[in-house]
Amino acid sequence: MERIKINDHILNHIYKETKNCIECNKCMKNCPMLNEFCKTPKELFKEIINKKEIDLNIPYSCSQCGYCIKVCNENVDLKETFMDLRKYIVKENKGVPKSLNAGSILFHQRSSFSKMFTSFIYPKKDEGIKRVFFPGCSIMAYSPEIVKSTYKYLYEKLPGMGYLQKCCGHPTYLTGDLEKFNIYFSNLKNDIDKMKADEIIVACSNCYNTLKKNTNNIKIKSLWEVISEVGVPDNIKDIGKNIDTVFSIHDPCPTRNEIKIHESVRKIIRELGISIEELKYSKKQTLCCGSGGMIKVTNNKLALNQMKKRAAQGKSEHIISYCQECVESMRQGGKKSVHILDLLFKFPFYKELEFDQVENSLIKKWINRYRGKKITKSKKL
Repeated sequence: MERIKINDHILNHIYKETKNCIECNKCMKNCPMLNEFCKTPKELFKEIINKKEIDLNIPYSCSQCGYCIKVCNENVDLKETFMDLRKYIVKENKGVPKSLNAGSILFHQRSSFSKMFTSFIYPKKDEGIKRVFFPGCSIMAYSPEIVKSTYKYLYEKLPGMGYLQKCCGHPTYLTGDLEKFNIYFSNLKNDIDKMKADEIIVACSNCYNTLKKNTNNIKIKSLWEVISEVGVPDNIKDIGKNIDTVFSIHDPCPTRNEIKIHESVRKIIRELGISIEELKYSKKQTLCCGSGGMIKVTNNKLALNQMKKRAAQGKSEHIISYCQECVESMRQGGKKSVHILDLLFKFPFYKELEFDQVENSLIKKWINRYRGKKITKSKKL
């Protein structure tokens, strides 16, 4: 893999992290990538400092899950260190290095911000917009029908509910291209400002974090908190009480610190009457599903190993999550897996009792996203 020279500013930052590392190896235990490159983070950082260069594959193998900082008593933040290295590499290279084979990410982002995959719904004029539902890309790529059903339910429960289908730009941020991310996010922010809502209700964990970190004067709220507050649809309360299937629950790592989200999801599942088991590493201590940090593109072998490892930690053959990327990762890891929205709005699941998503091809995902625009634009709720 290509090696990149590092300037003194970045080396000084790495040196500070090196001094703080006491080589306790707590971060090594469950990090998807460290064991592939070193015996301790201190060892890795010392090598980088001595050579004044880094293997491009190292920062782009970090899943950005944040487990390291969660378990480190010395606050060594490997996540941000590797993210800073990504930003530095893109700046020095004047773009994302071609050797990363990140063309699919760049295509995804260009397309996601095009008019072809962007749509809005404004509520009735006499209601005015109070809130906007922002589903994100991945759940729409899986099922536009589920997105439609979710919006319809929110609209019934909460007057003044608008809708915005667009990407948050997080994949671009993960490449390290901060300049392009700012352009994309500014595009999104303009659309949000035009809708003049007080609150954005977000389904995707990465979108939730991205919006929360980059917006002011508007409330960002998780879809799971909202459904927990208004309750599940009356016709499916306790629908799972007579079902023998027990689900292992996987928490997405982007919202590992959002206790309200963890509690809300579990409350929703209880209202459905679904039985769950907690994984050993859950909530704040959750582990990466294998898709974090775009490593499925930049280090696919590492990503697949993590998917299998994480999926195997569940005793059940069924895993439930509230992130579509996590659901797909658990399926690739060898388990049957569903999104919580499957259990809320996809009733055939209860008739068939399979409780496993059907994999969509890449083309089907883009078709779904285009269909989703047409479904929402028609306003036939």
